[in-house]
Amino acid sequence: MPTTGPQPVALAADAPNPLPRLRSSSSSSPLDWIPVVKLDLDCSAKHFHLALADLALQPEHSSSTILRADILADHLDPPPQTPALVSLDGYTCVRRLRRRILPNRPQFDWAMEQECLFYSRNRDPADNDDDDAADDDDAADDDDAADDDEALVLLLPDFDQLRQQDDKGRLPYYHPQVRALAFRYLPSSTSPSSASLRIDLVPLPAQPPLVAPLPPSDRLYRTALALVKFTAKLCLGHADGWQKRVHHDLLVGKEDVQDLYQQLKDKYKWMLSAWRESTDATKHVFEDVAIAAWLIVLWRRMYPESGGRPRGGFVDVGCGNGLLVFILNAEGYSGYGFDLRARKSWSAYSPAPDLRVSSILPPSLVAAYLSTSTPAFPPDAFLIGNHADELTPWLPLLAACTPRSAFLNIPCCLHELHGRFDRQAYSIPAAYLSALPSPPPAPSSSTDSPSLSPAPPHPLLHPFYAPTPLAQSSTSTGPSIIGGRYAAYQLYLAHLTLRCGFVPEREALRIPSTKNFGMVGRTRLYGEGDEAGQARVRDELEGVLREVERRGEWVARRPEGKAGEKDH
Repeated sequence: MPTTGPQPVALAADAPNPLPRLRSSSSSSPLDWIPVVKLDLDCSAKHFHLALADLALQPEHSSSTILRADILADHLDPPPQTPALVSLDGYTCVRRLRRRILPNRPQFDWAMEQECLFYSRNRDPADNDDDDAADDDDAADDDDAADDDEALVLLLPDFDQLRQQDDKGRLPYYHPQVRALAFRYLPSSTSPSSASLRIDLVPLPAQPPLVAPLPPSDRLYRTALALVKFTAKLCLGHADGWQKRVHHDLLVGKEDVQDLYQQLKDKYKWMLSAWRESTDATKHVFEDVAIAAWLIVLWRRMYPESGGRPRGGFVDVGCGNGLLVFILNAEGYSGYGFDLRARKSWSAYSPAPDLRVSSILPPSLVAAYLSTSTPAFPPDAFLIGNHADELTPWLPLLAACTPRSAFLNIPCCLHELHGRFDRQAYSIPAAYLSALPSPPPAPSSSTDSPSLSPAPPHPLLHPFYAPTPLAQSSTSTGPSIIGGRYAAYQLYLAHLTLRCGFVPEREALRIPSTKNFGMVGRTRLYGEGDEAGQARVRDELEGVLREVERRGEWVARRPEGKAGEKDH
């Protein structure tokens, strides 16, 4: 929170507005709440409920020790007789959400289930200094009236479920050591736009008993302090009209990828101590583990008839340290990677992956395909460009020259087909877009794509813009994109992908890298029997070759070291 604004205040035991005592099946007598901390802020009860829904659905945003929450039940206006509900005098439960929280470190923590109960409470008219004015305003809007309501969210661990995992029913480290946690929204009686965000708790049995105010050094107080600040940030964000900027998990499910990532991360963590490169081991190992997990889940969706494996294997173009190839080979996926030189790590991998020292000349591969139909790579292969540098823009062309192939392109350094990409904006000609066909049926995805405003310049670009609606502008040549060179470069790659006959799909990958967008080409614009469409792709490929020739010969880097002395 800004140091110039309202600051959190520790609460004494006799703080006003106490909650009704909590009745629990684990205690023979009602339990008292302990007020902990409050923070004044300007927002409505609606914004509070939205913020607490964010916190309940995505607890990993508030703690790095949490992986995610799986939602087991979510009901609006649950019936009062619902067993999980807690009856509080004057409060009405408006939503019941049950979640299973998963730890980020399963070797240390364990999962737990929790009830998240959302309540509203109409304020006592005696608390309102403007009753007469309110009585005279017969046309008051319901939403405005709701801004005067109190709001409450209870977080209640399921100790019965915890005891199934541990006889003592211990709470995991990532959860505050309490029986119940209450987030409260208390509107001000003097200012219609002001309120207090407050946290109360019911502690676990302790000796000596916990008494408010909690000392600043107490772990529970420090946890509550962090939570009230984070929740206030969410409340104020919703009050300011915050909109989600990046949408993840549009092509594959988050849960499937995270679960597999946890398995692979534990399986290959030994690489951290065996790393032979001069680069950061932690970044590269966990980044490639994350990419491998994402690819495997994607392939399960793409190739169900072949056991989730590309029928032609995979090819990692410019594989670098070869770790991604090693992981995929070790997990039973056939394929190979190649690069200009062998890395120190290559000889250390066991079992040995299929890594090759090779240099390719993309224009020659494209020309050979156009003249003799010689595939660039094995038919049905899945091509991978993971920070492939100057080969990045060529990946869609190489895929177009490989029958029934698909690809994943993760751009890093900005290269055009010939030379560096140094433009701050990029435009796809409007005339080109107007000649494109209607979108083919979209492959199944994990979630519905977000609605985009403004709409993309062509429906085929919807899956490109869906992860993050990059700012668009109109130029004399057609729709453009702004937001820096990396954003413009992605649109440049999308244009190339369209020209090569693929629908450009973009995913914000959950990898430890600032260059974390992946471009997928898995859906062809034209079927194999569409002669006119196939001819158009060939025309585009020929046009690309002419463009490269006009700018000068494309020169491949020779393999480095002793490999460069051999004929490749």
